[in-house]
Amino acid sequence: MPFDPEDEEGWNALPTVSDDEEAPSGSIGPLHSATSSFQYAIQDTGQVLSISSQPEKGLSFQIWPSALSLSKYAELQHSQHRGHWKGKRVIELGAGCGLVGLVFAALGATVLLTDLPNVLPLLDSNIALNQAAVEAGGGSVHCGNLTWGVTAVASLGQDWAGPDLVVAADVVYHRELFNPLLCTMSSLGGQAIVLAHVRRWKSDAVFFKQLKKRFEVVDITAEIHLDAAQLSSHTRGALRLFLLHHK
Repeated sequence: MPFDPEDEEGWNALPTVSDDEEAPSGSIGPLHSATSSFQYAIQDTGQVLSISSQPEKGLSFQIWPSALSLSKYAELQHSQHRGHWKGKRVIELGAGCGLVGLVFAALGATVLLTDLPNVLPLLDSNIALNQAAVEAGGGSVHCGNLTWGVTAVASLGQDWAGPDLVVAADVVYHRELFNPLLCTMSSLGGQAIVLAHVRRWKSDAVFFKQLKKRFEVVDITAEIHLDAAQLSSHTRGALRLFLLHHK
């Protein structure tokens, strides 16, 4: 269904915190913040991904609930359309620990994980940890710097012009990053964007109003939740998935 940023009833149904809080709390905190690796099992293939995190370094170095749900989205598409991701070019924005992109790669996609330079060593480490699973799935994965609103999209290389899909999980958090993020999303082009989002701040509605000026926005949360058994109870009811197409 089309998404209406003025739908206060819909927004208010989601957990929230006040604008002046710097970190999420309660049920919308990190999915995994321990120093031990997070194990993610891909149901159809039996592959198990091992994802390291470094919570002491900050928010970008932890695994968040929306990353899990976007990973499940990749699995659902794969199970409904066998081989759906084979050869598809997928860019992940704000990849953090890299869980989402690694799931797509293990399902056959050609993936570019992007984040700030200080996050790349963790991404490199997780790519190495899961190289065998990615190769077994017929995919490939690399990482690179993409600073929103700063890095020229052309610097990613010709192979990444107009990707098949752009994915992003939990990237809407600081108001000063709204415009840089929107500019980068617009510049990437591509066929579609899937955005996984947990509302935490009232200012999130400002971002989505701006988003609707550039993209057709469809809330696909209910569609994904049709197969509730595939989704984590940790995120159901607190998260939305949006499918975006350029206007």
